[in-house]
Amino acid sequence: MGDFKQLLPIEGTPMLEGTLTKVLSFPFLEVIAVLGHKEHEIRETIHIQDPRFKWVSNPDYKEGLSSSIKMAIHQHDKQTKGIFVFLGDQPLLKKSTIDRMLQVIKNLPTNQSKLIVQPAFNGIPGHPVFISTQMIPYLNNITGDQGAKPIFKFADQHSFVPIDDEGVILDIDTKQDYQNVVNHLK
Repeated sequence: MGDFKQLLPIEGTPMLEGTLTKVLSFPFLEVIAVLGHKEHEIRETIHIQDPRFKWVSNPDYKEGLSSSIKMAIHQHDKQTKGIFVFLGDQPLLKKSTIDRMLQVIKNLPTNQSKLIVQPAFNGIPGHPVFISTQMIPYLNNITGDQGAKPIFKFADQHSFVPIDDEGVILDIDTKQDYQNVVNHLK
């Protein structure tokens, strides 16, 4: 991309800070942000004051998203029903989407099965992805930049939640992506 996207301004706030603030507006037991590249710059710029929040350093960030997920799972509260994987570069994700996902998950047997719950916009799977506690051990074996996708085949149930929110599939990977988001928010 050429720019350090986590700190690009979205409506006057660094993109990652906006994502974290949105996530922390929900009653999650804990929220973990995994940092790698330019970690110190992010920590100096973004200040989150919430006891549920913590930064985790990922020295292996060059190995891709899988290394960040593995860092997070070693830090999570073992009493949870599962974990949500949010991406820090999806500023258009709506709070109503997170709320809808939580409502769906509350009605599923998360403590008894290997479960994946994923939003879908026009049939296209997106993020955030919910992974039940029974699926977490599989995450120890993921590699590269695919994230958790390789473990989906081990799920007893993979539910797709139809969502009217294009933000679940739009992330910022290029300068044009960023400009499109800025223009969308005007």
